[in-house]
Amino acid sequence: MNDYSPERIADRMQIQDTMYRWCRSVDRLDFEAMRKCFHPEALDHHGAFDGNVDGLVDWITNRHRGIPFSMHAVSNLLIEFAGPDLALVETYVRTTQRYPADAAQALAQLAGGKAPEGATDLLTCSRYVDRFERRAGEWKILSRTLVADWKQVVPVAANAPQAVPGWESGQRNQNDFIFRERRALGIA
Repeated sequence: MNDYSPERIADRMQIQDTMYRWCRSVDRLDFEAMRKCFHPEALDHHGAFDGNVDGLVDWITNRHRGIPFSMHAVSNLLIEFAGPDLALVETYVRTTQRYPADAAQALAQLAGGKAPEGATDLLTCSRYVDRFERRAGEWKILSRTLVADWKQVVPVAANAPQAVPGWESGQRNQNDFIFRERRALGIA
């Protein structure tokens, strides 16, 4: 099959959309949407976590409980087809997360076991290396390994900018503006 036929381009777009949905689901703590990115028996090797999808969602639920801000930005999606329904996908991911002082232990999991003092921002450059499989016309992750390339922790200054009253601010729940807009437009 031609890797750039209209059918393969549609496959590429479905895989790309899955990656974007993954980022939104983690950043908005949409646990059901997280699960929908993976096949039920999928495995995730995330450094501090290694296991199945339900375990991954539980780990994220607990680790992110005290994190008020998280943003995953993906780029450089390189999709290589290994067959009609199997693909190897390498995706660059940059994350920025804010850890208040009381969430330092959650950050310690990703920082080699050492909990920083005070509020901290974590900046990372990593790659997702995923095996995607198409079943019943739908591409989902069958296995994922997070390859950590670079991390930096930055203390949050006491005078760091705060949310401006009256401006729309991101929320890590179903009240975030994107979900309100989706409901208003009838998008499930």
